[in-house]
Amino acid sequence: MFVRTYGCNLHCTWCDTAYTWADTDNKAAQTESGIKYDRNEPVYGLKEMHPITVLNELCAIWPIRTRPTLIVISGGEPMLQQTQLAPLLEQLDMYGNQMHIETAGTLSPNLGFDKYVTQYNVSPKLQHSGNPGTLRYRPRVLKDLNGTGKARFKFVARAKSDLDEVRRIVKEIEIDSSNVMIMPEGTTAENNAQVARDIANAALHEGWGISMRLHVLLWPNDKDM
Repeated sequence: MFVRTYGCNLHCTWCDTAYTWADTDNKAAQTESGIKYDRNEPVYGLKEMHPITVLNELCAIWPIRTRPTLIVISGGEPMLQQTQLAPLLEQLDMYGNQMHIETAGTLSPNLGFDKYVTQYNVSPKLQHSGNPGTLRYRPRVLKDLNGTGKARFKFVARAKSDLDEVRRIVKEIEIDSSNVMIMPEGTTAENNAQVARDIANAALHEGWGISMRLHVLLWPNDKDM
């Protein structure tokens, strides 16, 4: 199950969830689509929800109190809302659920948040994301996350040449190769498969895994995914 938070401190040009942050003309101009989203749009816009409300919404979909499952907190950037999310994670943990946090790795976890997290799915953004290096690459934060022993790293690659940047990061942060996944970028199934074919052998040679964008392959252009 997924909980998606609103707002992000990075603005990737190819972001497929730009509706969580591209709500001004300036932000929209930073995306490849140039689409400005309405933050008050009732389906995909900003909704302020109490943790208990979120918990009840999840319970309406799946009996998480009696049949624990995996719940992924995504975004946007959920680490911006650690204090607000901690009470929700506490409730989910109490019922035995596992919580994965998807993050770009620019914000370190605080103790009150970290103790409820099962796994961090860390996706440091590369140069092709369009974000300034000082914003997208925070070595100290990545080392903090790696140091929790709960981090798995996923790098979005557009071309084989992007793997050189991944190698530098993996070496500097001292990430075990078994904890590295490469996700081929692509907003269509055709593009995703083509990038995967271009980079797969080089990534596997490094001992890294390949993670396809299944939501793009199965449900193209569906924001509900």
